[in-house]
Amino acid sequence: MYCTTRLLRYILCVINLIYALNGCLLIWYGAWLLDSIAEQLNFVDHGENLASILCILLGIVVIIASVFGTVALIKECKRMLISYAVLLIVLLIIQFIMFSIAASRDTLPSSLKQGFDDLWDPQQRLNSTLNIYEEWLQCCGRNSPEDYILLDRNLPASCCLERDCTNPMNLFMDGCEQKFKLYVNGRTATFHTISWFLIPTEFMGSVATCYLVDSIRNHRDRVRFYN
Repeated sequence: MYCTTRLLRYILCVINLIYALNGCLLIWYGAWLLDSIAEQLNFVDHGENLASILCILLGIVVIIASVFGTVALIKECKRMLISYAVLLIVLLIIQFIMFSIAASRDTLPSSLKQGFDDLWDPQQRLNSTLNIYEEWLQCCGRNSPEDYILLDRNLPASCCLERDCTNPMNLFMDGCEQKFKLYVNGRTATFHTISWFLIPTEFMGSVATCYLVDSIRNHRDRVRFYN
């Protein structure tokens, strides 16, 4: 029984270390996301600022939870260990919700969809919504500049680098739909990787903590019985 308890303590020590490292990665990811937003020109916010702040806060909470779990492990306090297991489960649920939201972010926002609809509307000669995305993502039309040519429309200045369409080399050749999806995938890929480490770690930590609490209780009951 003592060997089982000691083994579980070693396992939880390793899990807490990995957990704390994941928390540091979350803080780094949130800071990187904020920095990348600040560097972008004509940025259109789709929740990135809020997501970066939430990631930083979640990373801080994860590190605090890891420290709390380590203290509970050293003291072998059943109440603290149970609280730690419950905290891990709560964080697991939060992390899973954030992961699910991030996984659904590859869908086009309503504002960009409206811009595409206005592009094909013959009554809409000006498309300020789509023009904003074209300047931000450096793209042109939904699929390519050919969208404007097929509709017999002049290319807007937003389709060209520095709004200068006199030079054919300045024309953006990529469509905005593909560029937006690439942008979202580039921002969420790191978060998905971190989540794939965090979620199993939280699950294994909560299970190992419950087993440890049961092992400590059984060990103390045996000691009281024989004494």
